[in-house]
Amino acid sequence: MFRALEWVSAKAMTIAGWCYLVITLLICFDIAARRLLGFSTEATTEITGYLMAIGMSWGLAGTLFERGHVRIDVLVQKMPLGVRVWLHLASLVALMVASGFFAWGAFSLTRDSWDFGSTDLSALHTPLAVPQGLWAAGLGLLLLAVVALAARAVRQLATGDADGMDRMLMARTYVDEAAETLEAVAEAQQGMQSPVSQPATAGAAR
Repeated sequence: MFRALEWVSAKAMTIAGWCYLVITLLICFDIAARRLLGFSTEATTEITGYLMAIGMSWGLAGTLFERGHVRIDVLVQKMPLGVRVWLHLASLVALMVASGFFAWGAFSLTRDSWDFGSTDLSALHTPLAVPQGLWAAGLGLLLLAVVALAARAVRQLATGDADGMDRMLMARTYVDEAAETLEAVAEAQQGMQSPVSQPATAGAAR
């Protein structure tokens, strides 16, 4: 289940990135249309607002798994391992309560919009339950991710794997960021070299 949630969260984060790309394209098109063609879509504000909310919520779970959320952990890093693991667990419990509240509120709002048949005020008259439901789904995925991390953390504590729990939950350091950057550069260089090396290899084989 943990691996499945990681995979789903990674795909959701990719969709979140596409949402922000579409926002950029819509805004650029609307500016160009107003300036050059003399018309406006009259729905860019509403659509980009929906996409921003959906992109934000769908990116939360994946960012959590990648330890990308901002954490004020200056004191936590200086504490002994035996204390840090319990602080990690306490932060997960607090996040579980907060994300549960957010998910409950989002799904309640979606249900109310569905019951009342609410639509936006734009020319599209979009049923609000659609963007609100997608937004709520991202918050629900965050809640599931928090529960999965908490379950794994409790299991690691029970089996005495405090180091593994600390590595899983500690905020990313500059060493982690540097290692990921070097890995991305190496993969990019490998991808650039492979098309060149393949014809040479094929020629040698002949």
